[in-house]
Amino acid sequence: MKLHHVAVVASSQENADRFYQEILKLKKFKTSRLTSELAVKIFGFALECPFVLYGNEQLCFEVFVTDQIPARRMSVNHACLQVEDREAFMAACRSAGVRILLIPRGESQLCFVEDFDRNLFEIK
Repeated sequence: MKLHHVAVVASSQENADRFYQEILKLKKFKTSRLTSELAVKIFGFALECPFVLYGNEQLCFEVFVTDQIPARRMSVNHACLQVEDREAFMAACRSAGVRILLIPRGESQLCFVEDFDRNLFEIK
């Protein structure tokens, strides 16, 4: 079994491009549109919005671009990303204004970042 994609929401195309292209260095390879009819069938509510696929050979995010879904509340949902150089990745996040959460855990530290729409990513 292989994970195909993870779906998240971004409130603007600018936020999506800044995080998924500039910070995660993923390529934008498909743009499409979610219709209200399909949204009702899949998610149980009417929503019409564009969505963009950002990815590489190992990872893909399906980003629904809409400001109609409120930011996450009381959720443990997150994706975990393994990066080549965690310190360099965190430096890039800091310079872009991405919120970083460093949580001491025993002898090590957990690292989480939030994209510009409060989607949470654990960084290994």
